[in-house]
Amino acid sequence: MNKHGILIKEGDILNNKYKVLSHIASGGMSEVYLIEEINNPAKKWAAKIANMSSKLAPKLVDETKILSELDHPNLPHVADFFSSDDYFFLVLEYIDGVTLSEYFEQNNYELPTDMVLQIGLQLCDLLHYLHNREPYPIIYRDVKPGNIMIMNDRTIKLIDFGIARKFQENRMKDTVQIGTVGFAAPEQFEKKQTDTRTDLFSLGALLYYLLSEGKYVYVAQKPIRHFQKKLSKSLENSIDQLVQLEPENRLQNAVEAKELLLKAREEYKINDIRNWNWSDIRYISTISVSAIVVGYVILSFIF
Repeated sequence: MNKHGILIKEGDILNNKYKVLSHIASGGMSEVYLIEEINNPAKKWAAKIANMSSKLAPKLVDETKILSELDHPNLPHVADFFSSDDYFFLVLEYIDGVTLSEYFEQNNYELPTDMVLQIGLQLCDLLHYLHNREPYPIIYRDVKPGNIMIMNDRTIKLIDFGIARKFQENRMKDTVQIGTVGFAAPEQFEKKQTDTRTDLFSLGALLYYLLSEGKYVYVAQKPIRHFQKKLSKSLENSIDQLVQLEPENRLQNAVEAKELLLKAREEYKINDIRNWNWSDIRYISTISVSAIVVGYVILSFIF
């Protein structure tokens, strides 16, 4: 449903270059359409379109500026941007996948721990990339299931940089207090400046949400082990340290978070080996040896 008053329909031609195929979704500040290149119909893109009369249009311009400077496998590629008298257009890589929120719901709010770890590790790599940009780190400020696309191979793409900002150390506070309740860090709603640790809180809140069958850390007010008794110690520690209310008490960078998540993954591998049914393995081994002996006897008889 178009909620931003954008009068774009199937078959419309954009900038004499793109043909509109269908409406995909409505975002917080724009409508998203599937488009194709007129001269190369095999080339499909996603077009985010904002109404120029809207107060939110500058946010799409800001998103364009930030994304056009970035190049990372977990981010959508910017193909084009242009404007008309009525609209601003951002043309992005079309991502053939579903949002993590949709995927989570489709799977009855339960995901395998190894998949949650895989998502967390990819986010750590991406946040490290964003937080170490020069001359200004980029603070994403909106890590949540609805902004993460899941591909068939379980790789992710982080979408919607509408409230991302460049961090400047001399600022005392953000211009606007903004974020998604349930995943945003406390400082996003206070008269403070957000920094790289803000995204780390949201990472922890996301992992908490995925491992607790959809509970929000703010609401639950319980450690993650209350919902997951069999968590590895490293995974439990990483989440508990990420969701500390005071930034100075959290893990301080994405590398620290990644180290704990990698350790957790190794702990799960060790536990999997310990839980193997070794009697079955011995049984299989006995059969294999017997087969070799029988084969040797048959060959000896033939030759």
